[in-house]
Amino acid sequence: MTHNALKHLDYHNWANQRVLSHLKSLPEELFTREIKSVFQSVSEVFTHMCFADALWLKVISGAPYEEAKETGMRLKEELKGKKIDDFVSIFHDTALQYETFFENLEDPDDEITIAHPAFGEIKTPISELLHHVVNHGTYHRGNISAMLRQMGEAGVPTDYVYYLLSVKQTI
Repeated sequence: MTHNALKHLDYHNWANQRVLSHLKSLPEELFTREIKSVFQSVSEVFTHMCFADALWLKVISGAPYEEAKETGMRLKEELKGKKIDDFVSIFHDTALQYETFFENLEDPDDEITIAHPAFGEIKTPISELLHHVVNHGTYHRGNISAMLRQMGEAGVPTDYVYYLLSVKQTI
């Protein structure tokens, strides 16, 4: 099934891998160097992104929010001290889990109800939650780019249009 949400998921995975590949080309210590920013290090941003991706996958799969949060918190603990290659693997595995979920989903626009402990209950299409995951990742990839510039390094373009151009070149 072709659905815009799946194209956006592909973009999210492409952008994450692009940033991680760029980081692998830079001095290794930049990944964990402490700086004054939104997060204390680039590795903390990636840990947060992994946490969020795992949490929302659990939620769209039908788990209660609190259970999904516990899964994310366990992952967050496991990621402490991990290297870039470990994050490459985690993002790859999570991407495969999202792809499998959507391959087995009849309609990405099916609605689910989420009960959030602080914000209440919402009924929303699954595709909208995926949009949230992608938007969240875009925001934090921007944090990483700013952090790299703060450390004297260039970021890597991950705007959606670069993804579209990349995909067009591979067709």
